[in-house]
Amino acid sequence: MPTPTVVISVDCVCAAKGRCFVSEIVDVAEKHTIPLTWLLGVAEHDPMTNVKLYHNEYLHKIPAWHELGLYISFDTSATNTVDRGDLIRIGKDILKSYSIKPTAFRAANGDIEACDLAALEDIGILVDSTAGSSAGLPVGAPRSPYHPAYNHPHKRGDAKIWELPVANVGGARGYLDEGFDKLRPLIDSILAETQVLSLAMHDCVDNATNLLHVVDYLKKQNARFVTMTQLITEL
Repeated sequence: MPTPTVVISVDCVCAAKGRCFVSEIVDVAEKHTIPLTWLLGVAEHDPMTNVKLYHNEYLHKIPAWHELGLYISFDTSATNTVDRGDLIRIGKDILKSYSIKPTAFRAANGDIEACDLAALEDIGILVDSTAGSSAGLPVGAPRSPYHPAYNHPHKRGDAKIWELPVANVGGARGYLDEGFDKLRPLIDSILAETQVLSLAMHDCVDNATNLLHVVDYLKKQNARFVTMTQLITEL
């Protein structure tokens, strides 16, 4: 049986939620030597708060062998005043101000547009994992890693950036927030099709037990765990 390769990422948005479970998640990851990709949230109307909170309270708890990336919440309302490409560059600059150089990315709510791909490449992003992170994954979109088309992020093409879809089956997405019982059949379905599995979670949800169950289940299948960037450098 082929060995599954598993990526688990964390959407870091707790500053706006009032609850954070970084310590609990890190405890499970360290106990089982599981590297996670932490995607630090930046939003147009409050770009600094979340990253500043992580810098002050949590980054020292995250082991150096984990990965730090960028997570952006684009404002799609009528009050939007910042171009998408500009917000991507602002996100990079904020992380850079804290000595973080991100190569992994996700947009909130599955909100990735074709125009974003070149901007992401321009700031040094090697892998995006927006596809599959919301229920709206287009029918027929790839489920395994692929280079997207510059004019359509859900189709294969010749972009330099990699797309690493979050596990998504029939609109059910691979977020640990949903609980292990709901996640298990999705995991089985994805691994029957491809040996690359991408899962995610939010830092504002108490996912320690869910992470423990997922890791135990996948280790029984001899899975290996890597970060987002490590995965695509091996492809």
